[in-house]
Amino acid sequence: MSVFIKTLAIIIMLTGLALSWTPIPFGIVLIALGAAMIVTASQSTRHWLHRRCVKNPRLDRWLCAIEDKAPDCIARPLRETDAGSRDR
Repeated sequence: MSVFIKTLAIIIMLTGLALSWTPIPFGIVLIALGAAMIVTASQSTRHWLHRRCVKNPRLDRWLCAIEDKAPDCIARPLRETDAGSRDR
């Protein structure tokens, strides 16, 4: 199932990239959705994102703001990337 989700996420992100240049940049929403799907499906991606959040507090604050508004299925993996969480 994880391979299916990752493949679907990549297809959504590529579609979003193609649509990001249209007058209504709906592609940005698709890129964000695809990225959220990959973070949800992949432990190694969550670990990579955690390292980025530790190095970049601004990114960490932005992801924390998204956590508050996101559904639980997306917010839970994002909590694991929080720079304030325990180190791995």
